[in-house]
Amino acid sequence: MSRSVGVASLLLVSCLMACGGGDDDAGGDGDGDGDGTTDAAPGPDAPATVMITGVAQTIMGTATAPLAGATIEGFARAGGAALGSTTSGADGTYTLTLTTGGAAIDGYLKGSSSGRLDTYLYPPRPVAADTTGATMLIINQATLNLLGGLAGTTQQASKGFIGLIVADAAGTPIAGAKVTIDPAGTAEILYAANGLPNANANATDASGAVFIANTNTGDVTVDATMGSTDFHAVTVNARAGAITTTLLQP
Repeated sequence: MSRSVGVASLLLVSCLMACGGGDDDAGGDGDGDGDGTTDAAPGPDAPATVMITGVAQTIMGTATAPLAGATIEGFARAGGAALGSTTSGADGTYTLTLTTGGAAIDGYLKGSSSGRLDTYLYPPRPVAADTTGATMLIINQATLNLLGGLAGTTQQASKGFIGLIVADAAGTPIAGAKVTIDPAGTAEILYAANGLPNANANATDASGAVFIANTNTGDVTVDATMGSTDFHAVTVNARAGAITTTLLQP
């Protein structure tokens, strides 16, 4: 496997987390009604705490490697209140306990490690139950530059970078979907083709992977279309000098 193929495919691993909370339209981060807007309805009830388990990884050469000592934190979207924090072990695994206040968590995870870019992970819906499989891939600037270079794009330091996967309700990536971002600003939507970001591709391939370079910073909403399928839009806070990941599902 070449280094470029590995980097392009592995960045989007962090999107395929199990955090989904509500399994219907009770959550707040999707449209689910065909109008492309996000819902403000509260999420479902939740236990006092939920546990998120996963692994922190980085890229070494052509493959991922466990990342020990990474800080994994959970935050509420509203006000940015800290909900819990933990550190990955020698094998990269972590268990993060988040306080819910009895309601599904509309929030995000942050993964950080010295010398690497922060990674922010936004689940497709508010989290209302224990979840597993939350991979946090935390990479350095050189790896991000490589991703942009594969498609002839230079990632600007003052702009955001989003990686996402378009998938069905079971989490299986979908081919043939088109992604939008609002506001569009100077964003460059790069679909994966044969595992690589490709400026000439105009829809997702079997990987469902999409890279969006040079986004506006602050809140942006990503959504997908494919035939009559109605996807939940997800609003994320795209930060300069960081990587933001999410998953789009019906």
